[in-house]
Amino acid sequence: MKTETEGLVEGNLNENPLRILALSALWQGANDYAFVRAFRRAGHSVRALSDREYLPSWQSRPLRLIGRLIRKQIVDEFNSALLREARMLRPDLLFVFKGPLVRAESLKIIRSMGTICIQFFPDVSFRTHGPYLPAALAEYDWVFTTKSFGVNDMAAQLSVTQSSFLPHAFDPETHMPVTCDQVDADKYACQVSFVGNHSPKKQQIIENLNRAIPGLNMKVWGPFAWNVLPHLYQGQPVFGLEYAKAIGMSEINLALLSEQRTGASSGDLITARTFEIPSSGGFMLHERTTEAAALFEDGRDCVMFSDDRDLVDKVRFYLANVEERNAIAKAGRQRCIDSGYSTDDRVRVIISKYRELRSLAGKG
Repeated sequence: MKTETEGLVEGNLNENPLRILALSALWQGANDYAFVRAFRRAGHSVRALSDREYLPSWQSRPLRLIGRLIRKQIVDEFNSALLREARMLRPDLLFVFKGPLVRAESLKIIRSMGTICIQFFPDVSFRTHGPYLPAALAEYDWVFTTKSFGVNDMAAQLSVTQSSFLPHAFDPETHMPVTCDQVDADKYACQVSFVGNHSPKKQQIIENLNRAIPGLNMKVWGPFAWNVLPHLYQGQPVFGLEYAKAIGMSEINLALLSEQRTGASSGDLITARTFEIPSSGGFMLHERTTEAAALFEDGRDCVMFSDDRDLVDKVRFYLANVEERNAIAKAGRQRCIDSGYSTDDRVRVIISKYRELRSLAGKG
């Protein structure tokens, strides 16, 4: 099945609940699906369509070649499905999370139905996800980007100005302290961990830390590109509540940021981990950026490091100071809750923007 539908939540309806067609994964732990569930908790009727169901996850080289050869047919099939769903639901809002397969022509058709189209773009560069996304961005009524520099990047390179910065968020159903048993402890317990995608910069930071502290019990979880560190890589990514367990069972969780990519004027300044680690009750050791420092107080809600030497010193210090580490982890989770860093809070912003756009369209 390529779609998943769920009715309105009884007793939690908005005054004017919306019909929403969302482009999203369909599994717990996916950041996009967290928004689907947040829309539903707010009382909206949501139908979710997953573009990932149309993309083969073949690993062998011959099959991957076939996948490239039939890419256009895959994109055709997906866009046909998207238009079919839109015609059936007649949504008030099309909410697209990244949407690398969505064509500009499909958005024009959906907007002609009276649907407001909003994009939520979570990555560093809009030019690293194939040819369709850059052309499609101008067809959205609004683009939310989790990168503050993304607003200027889109304006300068694509003349897209209907955009604003909206940071990542934590999922309150997933990123929370989770009770672990002995099996979990055997699998996840460690002194230092990193969970996330591989990049050369992250690899170098991790290697330098591992060399500087002999015998450090460090675990790395993520896609298979981490095979380059066989002594640290655990052989798999972790998702959903297993991700939250890995955070909770690690004494120190590294929040490492992606470097600058093609089409981006900066590397990451914050990332999804910025919110997911503390909300899961983990102690977060985060790369120092002004953006992260505006969200969390260094030394109170998390700890930040400036370079490799600083990282090593702080790992040593906080491994030896359990009470201080635990107090910071507790304060970090409370900061996430009190400061409105959840997907529910982000959805309120998105719905407010929808109503603003709808009002402007009505006046037109």
